[in-house]
Amino acid sequence: MVGLASSVATARLLLRVPELADAEAFTGIFWDPEVVDKKQVTLREPPGGLDLALKNTRDMLSQWELRGYGHWSVIEKATGHVIGCVGFYHPQREWPGVDLGWVLHRSRCGHGFATEAATAALGWAWEYTPVDRIISLIAPHDRRSIRIATKIGERFERDDVDPVHGEPVQIYGIERPKVLAF
Repeated sequence: MVGLASSVATARLLLRVPELADAEAFTGIFWDPEVVDKKQVTLREPPGGLDLALKNTRDMLSQWELRGYGHWSVIEKATGHVIGCVGFYHPQREWPGVDLGWVLHRSRCGHGFATEAATAALGWAWEYTPVDRIISLIAPHDRRSIRIATKIGERFERDDVDPVHGEPVQIYGIERPKVLAF
């Protein structure tokens, strides 16, 4: 269920639950050939048009309804534009854990937005969910995502195989911080 604490603001970004109107922006982000070729997005279907983007946006919303967490649309405050998404994914039992992922429009890469968004998402998870461990499945050659994962505190855990496509991935993970008693 989507609750009151389902949005997060940072200095430059607003993370909010996706709206169907975001689907148009997602078509230019998720199906950018550079993003798809680098396997920064795990597609379950071939890239498509607005109808497929709407379906995928509904899938994001269903994670929120089912689990109480999911992906947010990332809004750049300065422009008001949807520049990507960040959030959590745990679709099936075979998935190795609650997966924190991010993808931004190519024009916004290299400006620290993904790190800012992923840091905010991680903080939200520790505050609003009972999840004690979060992972990120990253293609071994995706140096940008590996750098982001390590910046937010995730550490390399193991090589594995993507449960959807059977391709090699690396799993980075982080445990809920322990609260020190004084």
